[in-house]
Amino acid sequence: MDETALGLEARPASASAATGRRDGRVHGTPAPEYGEYAPEGWVNPVLVEQERQAAEDRRRDEAQRQDAVTRRAPDPTRPGPDERAGRRTHGPGSPRGSSAAPTSASTSPYGASRLDFVLTVGLLFVGLWSVFGALSTGTVASVTREYVAGQFGEMSSPAALSSAAVVRVVILAVVFALVAWWSVRRLRARRWTFWVPLVGGVVASALGAVPMLVVVFQDPAVQETIRRVSGG
Repeated sequence: MDETALGLEARPASASAATGRRDGRVHGTPAPEYGEYAPEGWVNPVLVEQERQAAEDRRRDEAQRQDAVTRRAPDPTRPGPDERAGRRTHGPGSPRGSSAAPTSASTSPYGASRLDFVLTVGLLFVGLWSVFGALSTGTVASVTREYVAGQFGEMSSPAALSSAAVVRVVILAVVFALVAWWSVRRLRARRWTFWVPLVGGVVASALGAVPMLVVVFQDPAVQETIRRVSGG
């Protein structure tokens, strides 16, 4: 029976089958023709190439990351910044265990030492107490008048001692303020400071006695007594 008469057309053989070439085969399985289902076991070569390229890209990225980590890792044979700083601090001839900071600075937050801090604060307290005591100008004038009376006799103008006592208070207060300011600055700098209130006390005593002495030795009665005693 003729196949054309039955309505069937003879399908021409594929070019690969006719020529016997195996260009479309992968793993021994022929590639499907146009309009056919892929046979079992056939793998698309385009997908295979894409997977291979993706695997190569992943391996290359991983190699680059490993190289970056290796570059950032510190070299154990090279000294670090801390070690280099330690070498600069200690120097080639100094021991590593030595400390450049003075030991006295660590014993007290202020002053050269705790003893210096205590002495300075104590002397400043004594100076402040002296200033408060000098505020009683009437008592200071009375005590001075009694002393002068015992040495030179009664003064002609004892009331002038009260004014001199006021001037003395001002001098003592100004000197104490300067001494306290200077002492605080030296204590913060951790320098020896106890001698500052001592020197300030001597200066304050000398300056505070000036107005009292001026009033006493300018008094006419006192001057007359001094001339009489000296034989003049």
